[in-house]
Amino acid sequence: MAEISLKVQTRELSNKGSVRRLRADKKIPGVYYFHGKGNIPIYVERTDLQAIWGHESALLDVSFDGKKPKKCIIRDIQYDPIKGTPIHLDLMGIKMGEKFTVTVPLHLEGTSIGVKNGGIMQQMMRELQIECLPSDMPEFLEVDVTELEIGDSISISDVNWENIELLDDPATTIVSITVPRMEEEPEEEEEGEELEGEEGAEPEVIGQKAEGEEEEPEE
Repeated sequence: MAEISLKVQTRELSNKGSVRRLRADKKIPGVYYFHGKGNIPIYVERTDLQAIWGHESALLDVSFDGKKPKKCIIRDIQYDPIKGTPIHLDLMGIKMGEKFTVTVPLHLEGTSIGVKNGGIMQQMMRELQIECLPSDMPEFLEVDVTELEIGDSISISDVNWENIELLDDPATTIVSITVPRMEEEPEEEEEGEELEGEEGAEPEVIGQKAEGEEEEPEE
């Protein structure tokens, strides 16, 4: 379990105009909430948030206004649909001795036998919802696909991790190895069938008199 530090600042509940000014100043507005208490508006410097890219599922030591850090997780990051930049952050405070629900990414480990033999790997799930203690929270979960052959698959019911309860439907498929699609063979021409313009076909001659056609007399 990785523990990453993040600095945030509290702010007054603001209107759309002030939120736009924050974003224009490279600050990301957000909200902190903890065990049903009132939400606290916050903001974080974009560079500080970018510094933890790749660790969004980690347990965070979050310092509010430079005070003693609190244990938090990132509940959600919203992104601009066009620019792809973060525009809002949700932080949730946690108690170390209390289980909580969180979504963590899935990483596939290894190269499967089926892929080596020409199969195609299809990953249906890229994250799992789990329940665990903060001390047992992983940044990601690994699924070993090395032994999968063509036609094999792994479902949620096939995997388990110590001290972690999986909350998604056990019957859901995580990854499968499928047979590659065969390319259709082009249809062969029937024997003896001649195509227009092929060698042996009599070409059309523009302006040539047909055999037996009389010329028109000159006036």
